[in-house]
Amino acid sequence: MPSSLHQTLVDLLRHAPGLVPELLRAAGVAVSVDSVRPLDAVLDQLERRVDLAMEVQVPGLGPVAIGFEVQLAIDADKLRSWPVYLTSLRRAACQRALLVVVTPDPRVARWAARPIDLGPGNEGFRVHVLGPTQIPRVTEARVARRQPELAVLSALAHAAADGDPELVYVAAAGLEGLDSGRARSYGSVLIRSLNTALRATLKVTMLDTEAQFTEVGDDPEITPEFVERALRFGRRVWEEELRRDAVREQARAQGLVQGLEQGLEQGLVQGLVQGLVQGRREALLRFLARAGLRPTPEEAQRIATCTELALLDRWIDQSVGAATVAAALAER
Repeated sequence: MPSSLHQTLVDLLRHAPGLVPELLRAAGVAVSVDSVRPLDAVLDQLERRVDLAMEVQVPGLGPVAIGFEVQLAIDADKLRSWPVYLTSLRRAACQRALLVVVTPDPRVARWAARPIDLGPGNEGFRVHVLGPTQIPRVTEARVARRQPELAVLSALAHAAADGDPELVYVAAAGLEGLDSGRARSYGSVLIRSLNTALRATLKVTMLDTEAQFTEVGDDPEITPEFVERALRFGRRVWEEELRRDAVREQARAQGLVQGLEQGLEQGLVQGLVQGLVQGRREALLRFLARAGLRPTPEEAQRIATCTELALLDRWIDQSVGAATVAAALAER
């Protein structure tokens, strides 16, 4: 049975047909598209199916069938079924077809991009791959509000690997504009996809967190209440971006834009870094407390004066399963 992440990725694509031309270009298919319409995902009488099928109208070529396959793990059987899927997508009314494999995992993306040997003279069959390298990073709330599905895809592909909670905050800003059911579903899957350090950062950033999680071992189970908090936090991110835009526009009208933007950017960057550092410190102390570990005054001072995000993230990771505070703060 498909996982919740698999189903969410399929649903993101299904609800955002307008993204198809942009995703095709990202996957290396440089074509213009006039229109997009859904197709039956069942390919033949054996009921073989792709995860999602669409037809695009390409000027000068006519209709092209697009099959989307979400792939979360390496599966050798797919190397046999993907060529069948592609040929089955071609029909009397649509004789050109493409198969696009979508994955947030860079290892799976590299595997899927390799040529498939179909036999002598046909050793170079390839599918198109839409992996982390091809998926753009959505870093502005205004873009997330226009393309919430792309913002979620961006966060799924890059937030954990980059160690960047801002991609999650921006995605939450986009989700807040969707209907509540899809917003909660996407938000829950997104947060569950994050690593321990990023989850801890979200906990201390999105207001009081202790009441928002149920403890299950070392990794907290995310509750619906926390997802709601994340969506409300997304609205604040969106409103803050609107406020900054309004201030910049007013300054522009007064001819003060250059100096103001420099001051704003410097203050925003400094404030963001300070907030992230403090969030990491608090997360580290929470993890140590849950493990029954109490820092000495010297260790507490070391944590309180650390300003390096990467080092704090490493200490958080090391605190999981650590027997002593010294082990958690050990140098590599």
